[in-house]
Amino acid sequence: MLGTDGPEEQIAIEVWRMAIKLFEGDRTEADRWLHHEAIGLGWKRPADVMQENPQQVLDLIARIEHGVYT
Repeated sequence: MLGTDGPEEQIAIEVWRMAIKLFEGDRTEADRWLHHEAIGLGWKRPADVMQENPQQVLDLIARIEHGVYT
């Protein structure tokens, strides 16, 4: 059903959307990034961090977009 996602699902969708945008539409690269350790997340995988704190992953994406990787 459309529109029945809860807040957690909506945030996860937003993280995926922003990751895909970060990699200029390349879903494979976005998926790869989400599943590999990131220095800006204390060497944790974004996919793992977004389970507990998706805003932290969104903040990292915003920093990367502005050239700040840590």
